[in-house]
Amino acid sequence: MTFAQRFRDRRIVVDALALTFGIGTWLGVNGIFVQLPLLINNAPEGWELPAFISVISQLGNLGPLIFALYTKYASRSRDHLIIYGLLGAGTAGMFCLVFLHQEATYIFGADRSSALLGFMFVAAVVGCTSSVLFMPYMRNYREIYLVSYLVGEGLSGFLPSVLALIQGVNGNPVCVNATEPDSASPFVPYYQDPEFSTAVFFGILGALLSLSFLAFVGLNYLPVSRSERVKPPGSTETLPTDPDALPTYKNTNSGWTMPKQTYIYLLLMMGVVCALGNTGLSSIQSYSCLPYGNVAYHLAVTLGTMALPLAMCIGFFVKNIKVWMLSILTLGIIVLASFVIYLGLMSPSPPLQHTIGGKIMVVVVWVVVNGLVGFVKLAITTLFRPDPGRGLFWTGVASQIGSMSGAIIMFSLVKFTNIFVSYSSCDHYDPTEGTAAT
Repeated sequence: MTFAQRFRDRRIVVDALALTFGIGTWLGVNGIFVQLPLLINNAPEGWELPAFISVISQLGNLGPLIFALYTKYASRSRDHLIIYGLLGAGTAGMFCLVFLHQEATYIFGADRSSALLGFMFVAAVVGCTSSVLFMPYMRNYREIYLVSYLVGEGLSGFLPSVLALIQGVNGNPVCVNATEPDSASPFVPYYQDPEFSTAVFFGILGALLSLSFLAFVGLNYLPVSRSERVKPPGSTETLPTDPDALPTYKNTNSGWTMPKQTYIYLLLMMGVVCALGNTGLSSIQSYSCLPYGNVAYHLAVTLGTMALPLAMCIGFFVKNIKVWMLSILTLGIIVLASFVIYLGLMSPSPPLQHTIGGKIMVVVVWVVVNGLVGFVKLAITTLFRPDPGRGLFWTGVASQIGSMSGAIIMFSLVKFTNIFVSYSSCDHYDPTEGTAAT
């Protein structure tokens, strides 16, 4: 079948609806992450905010757990209603952040960004549950529309990053006289306004989530969408695994084979990569980047977030992925991650701090490590996809265990030790120069 024939056999409207529906998966989580360079300036947690955000994002796994219990004990499937509820909650939460993102509450002896952390939890529940609910729901439609949904899921990370790049941070802070008499330094940093505020940023994301909600309504009720269904509503398939099957190392009936040692090795590799790439490094990103200036931090966050889905897209076109190749790439991730951690440990005075080369170095390292993480995760998933047993299930388990471990370890180190030290550009400010040290 030629490309033109495949193009004629699909409904562009349904493609657009599936793509827009997919955008709503991780948009909230990624949006909050790429706003951290601006949020961190006024948050009561300060440089610890990324660590708090990383831990809260992992609590979103309660969503898949509750959904699993629901599917086990519910007498009738109501998956579409659950999706409405999740997208509705995510949209409402994002619009609430427009007005409440700076609200703090005194909890456990300190002020906390209660609204931001609370709505981050809501966004994380939507994202984590989408993996076990949204994607399987798309199997109610012809297989060609699943690709459109996956493109939308990739855009859920790409669009907030592009929006944050447009927003910018308007350079590094300038130092002004401290207004509080008990300030540790006679000067404090003053941050100039970006092109548009965080409130506007969250408002735009709320509008995108509203479109995602309406797209799902269209998938369910528009005649053009209903005509593309292959199964009636409510007959959503589960993930392509047998819940009662043991781990499959070799299955001669299907032709899929993998040695037991390789099976376990790849799962461990997935856990390590996710521990570093999903939560561990992001927890200390402020310590590794902010000493090089706000601009470097902003670019590292936004370009790094963009690199992950772009690398996964490249992975779709790479064939015959070998385990030894993934081993080399994973070793590269570990080396780069070690360097990132080293930069964080050296804060407030990392190498090449006040040089252009240092700024370029930290941005490039973050972009490369995020790209490698995205590629390796996709490659491991691709190797397990033909498994007729529970390969995809165990890759998901390894991913979540790794992510949770990375978040807890780094949060503990940031919160309960003094090995990561924040940096203030005005501590050694020289008024004759007129700007903060960057």
